[in-house]
Amino acid sequence: MAATKHYESYPKGAFPTYLAYGFRPAFLLMPPYMILSILLWVLYYNGYIALPFIGDGMSWHIYEMLFGVGFLGMAAFILTGAPELFPGTVPIVGKELAALFGFWIVGRIAFWLMGVLGVYPAAIINIILFAWLTLLVIKPIFKDPAKRHVSIAYTFIAVQVAQIWFFLSVAGVVKTDPLDVLKLSLGLFLILIILAIRRVNTEAVNEILEHEGYEEIFFARPPAYNLTIFMIALFSALEFFFPQNRALGWVALGTASAALAILNDFINYEETNILFKKLIFSLELVPVLIAVGYGLIGYNYLSGMKLFNGDLLHMLTTGAWTLSFYVVMIVVTIVHTGRDIAKTRDNFICLGTISIVIAALLRTAVAFYPEHSQILYELSAVIWTLPFVIYMIRYFKWLITPRADGLPG
Repeated sequence: MAATKHYESYPKGAFPTYLAYGFRPAFLLMPPYMILSILLWVLYYNGYIALPFIGDGMSWHIYEMLFGVGFLGMAAFILTGAPELFPGTVPIVGKELAALFGFWIVGRIAFWLMGVLGVYPAAIINIILFAWLTLLVIKPIFKDPAKRHVSIAYTFIAVQVAQIWFFLSVAGVVKTDPLDVLKLSLGLFLILIILAIRRVNTEAVNEILEHEGYEEIFFARPPAYNLTIFMIALFSALEFFFPQNRALGWVALGTASAALAILNDFINYEETNILFKKLIFSLELVPVLIAVGYGLIGYNYLSGMKLFNGDLLHMLTTGAWTLSFYVVMIVVTIVHTGRDIAKTRDNFICLGTISIVIAALLRTAVAFYPEHSQILYELSAVIWTLPFVIYMIRYFKWLITPRADGLPG
């Protein structure tokens, strides 16, 4: 990422370092919130604690992982990327940034207390929150004459529509199961991940290869990414309208195949073997985990639904969704604090990646070994938190100190 261009449009004035760019508060909030949410969920789900104030526990868990954490990822990506993708865009910093993330905290409190306050305060606050961010996205994207990144704006809008639909279903205004809406929302977030990871792959891989002295340019070619997006959208829509149709098995397998096709970009790099380079390997594993997740779901549909799909979905959530957030956090943090991504890669990134994969395998294993579900839940949750503990130890100091290269932001 050419992270040095933004300073030309950077606002005048002095701002606290933690509010100097959009990714900083987002990534200061995200890891501790993810750790807190998953540990509380496992303790609640396995009966160790009661959380009477949250309302429906399953909806709380899924919504907070998707929309609560997802907002932070969306905000970090677009608030950091917009000034580079769209020259002349003024970065959101200082008080406005504090207000946005302060409102996110209010949204979390309202949703956590939905069992006490009811659905409407949580709905109003969180809908306004996402609308605020969506408006920040739409303006620079649609001002771009080439409309190169318009798919991001449309997906942001789709996520907002899904959220409104979810709250309407919780309130009983529409006769849709809230969990069905959340499953549909997962598909939208996976699409957003594919859109984001393609851009991250292009910039991060080329920076690494350039540092190592290779001249061939790495391209994250659109066809495989676009096909994966289409297949995820198709599967999500069919599953919503025809949830028990065995044809879903073939569509899921097609989605898995499309995701694996993304790896061709890495395999076809001719100058050297880049498959197992630090950080690049972590980026490659995102489509691999998507493929494994949809492959398992496809197998389950075609074999007569002998397993619980809710457990198999965790290869997508505990695995692909989490890993994408993790690697994007690392790439953005390194690059946008003014450091060299090629030099800064270390074994902690590999350890975090391995931990996420192990956690996903353990959580998905509940489908095959339900008699061991409690220990699998607990082991998976503890191991899942490890990468984010490492991130906090390794990178938090960079988020609260000025850029290493002296540039603003």
